[in-house]
Amino acid sequence: MMEFHIDPESPAHKPEFSQDKTYVFYCASGGRSAMAAVVAMDMGLSPVVNLTGGVGAWKKAGGALE
Repeated sequence: MMEFHIDPESPAHKPEFSQDKTYVFYCASGGRSAMAAVVAMDMGLSPVVNLTGGVGAWKKAGGALE
């Protein structure tokens, strides 16, 4: 579904993906989000970053979670 939300020509396009901001992709361990970030960049979304190591690494480093 992500591809449909990013594509401005799609009827399912989400306006959040047309804003001037950095898009951070994350998942539990960083693998799935890395693949999603590549797809997003290939579609022209920018700037895109992946949270390396995912939420697990974030928590281990003392990052806050809500």
